[in-house]
Amino acid sequence: MVRSDDVDHAIARREFLRRAGTAGLVVAGASTLAGWTGLARAGVLDAPSGDDTPADPDAALARLMRGNRRFVRGKPKHPVDSDERRQASVGKQAPFAAVLACADSRVPPEIIFDQGLGDLFVVRVAGNIAGPDELASLAYAAEHIGVDVILVLGHDGCGAVETTIEVVEGRADPGEYAILTDAIAPAVRTAQSSGATGTELLQASVEQNVRIVTAQVPEQSHGIDAEIARRELAVVGGVYHLTTGKVTLLD
Repeated sequence: MVRSDDVDHAIARREFLRRAGTAGLVVAGASTLAGWTGLARAGVLDAPSGDDTPADPDAALARLMRGNRRFVRGKPKHPVDSDERRQASVGKQAPFAAVLACADSRVPPEIIFDQGLGDLFVVRVAGNIAGPDELASLAYAAEHIGVDVILVLGHDGCGAVETTIEVVEGRADPGEYAILTDAIAPAVRTAQSSGATGTELLQASVEQNVRIVTAQVPEQSHGIDAEIARRELAVVGGVYHLTTGKVTLLD
């Protein structure tokens, strides 16, 4: 539960940042994810728009998905960032979105969302889990940098999830991977309860892991929870498909 003084503190900090000319904190509650997914299906997110700083979580999510569509079509806008852009980012950073992604080498957020230098605040760890380090990093992005959306990004064929399935089924010893498999195991057990096996179990576990982590981010971060109470930050989940390059948002 968020206390009123936490909300007041968040309001005061936001107002200070706005007056100082720093990017404000923009968050919409995770409860609106279904609405955003509906917009994507309706084609609203295909509306043409520039890549200026998004004004709210809807615009931030739309910008990410437009970039992913460009990537899928093989028509990126940011194949190489200029020296001018690099120099302009030396003194400050102003990413519009944070992405908690798997460390898999095939899933680089800046490329699959076709974003340039300084556009994304990226946290990567095998299995896209939300441990203390990841949560602290995301909280910093929300409270001090002002990202509009936090996207938890899983991907099909995830090795960390596949290893967890083997551990849960008793076919492997987690060993030094236990910190990962322990975090992912609840998702695997939930997926198993549906009767899924084989490839279907892996995909169901990947999706369930994203859903669990998406819920954990605000639940386990006081700072992010306080920002969501202001309804100016969105925490959403999605899955990247290796074959097509497409990112699918989860309900």
